[in-house]
Amino acid sequence: MNQNHHTYDVVIIGAGVAGCATAIALKNEVPHLKIAIIERTPRMSTEDSTLYRIGETLPPQASQQLQRLGIWKSFLNCNFITAYGTSAAWGSSELYHNEYMYSPYGYGWHLDRIVFDQFMIKEAQIREVDFHFETSIISSEKKSKHWFLQTNAKKHQIAITSNFVIDATGKKAAFSSLQNSNKIREDQMVGIYRFYNTKDLHNDTTGIGNGTCVETDHNGWWYSATLPNETVVIGYMTDADIANQLQLRQKKAFNNLLYNTKYTNNRVKDAIYLSQPKVVAAHTQYLSSATGNSWLAVGDAASSYDPISSLGIFKSLAMSQFAAYATLDDLKGDQSGLQKYQQIVARDYLGYQKKRQEYYAQEDRYTSSLFWKRRQSNYNYYN
Repeated sequence: MNQNHHTYDVVIIGAGVAGCATAIALKNEVPHLKIAIIERTPRMSTEDSTLYRIGETLPPQASQQLQRLGIWKSFLNCNFITAYGTSAAWGSSELYHNEYMYSPYGYGWHLDRIVFDQFMIKEAQIREVDFHFETSIISSEKKSKHWFLQTNAKKHQIAITSNFVIDATGKKAAFSSLQNSNKIREDQMVGIYRFYNTKDLHNDTTGIGNGTCVETDHNGWWYSATLPNETVVIGYMTDADIANQLQLRQKKAFNNLLYNTKYTNNRVKDAIYLSQPKVVAAHTQYLSSATGNSWLAVGDAASSYDPISSLGIFKSLAMSQFAAYATLDDLKGDQSGLQKYQQIVARDYLGYQKKRQEYYAQEDRYTSSLFWKRRQSNYNYYN
């Protein structure tokens, strides 16, 4: 097996939104930096109609982050569908509409996630960030001022020397875990998703129209959103043990539960399903430390939030700028930047915890339900 060697200022592990946004932020500040992004999966094709990726809505305030990254005009050229607001039957059987027209940031967007992810990769490549797809890191060692990484690609190994490493591997927090930073889970939530083609449906009886809707029930809550290409995604959020008990991996059980909803089922009634139910981790998690000796974690690797917050992509975009500043400080020999970044991540997480608790407290119709009991402030999930 052939072996190549590369030297970089910064290596980012993970080519998702957080990894690409951090690379863009770094290049915007110091264009001559040599940066590589290592991604274990192949690059997805926007032409593959069988691929679906979760995470479809971008809130209005994301416009500020896209502008700060210098990719706002290019983002608008993607022509994603405008999101005018959200609807929720939460704490009541009646729908409540939150219109974005009252937001100082304007409207939001419904994304084709594969197109959006490819857009982020392209923007990083325009700034001369190197990408190594289908490449996995098999060992890492810090010696003196450098990280030495050994990777496996399809037909060859790559030895990489880097001054700094950024973990953008999502909830796996793969690199951070190797640095003895513990992943601390607060729950075991999962999302069971299915995609539908609504091309031939013209009878919207829900009053929702295009947009995002959430609806609670005894064992969790439903999420639905309109997507490009006349597609709707339906997701059910519950805990892993409850999902197993209800056998929600099976389409019959999923469909039966969906049928009993007041609003969600009507959005896809008589629609053609495009995928089987898929289970995705959706738990709240944070790292005992999001920084270390010339490394940091960003995005879901640093902390991941309940899907009800709708902040996954936004948080990745926002935190990328702070991650870039901390990285640049460390490259200059100033470790105070990493300390500040850790404080920012921790403070943001505490704010999220408070808001999540307050929001779940608004749903008081299912007091005997295990799912909702677990989200009460005095309940220990791991009892």
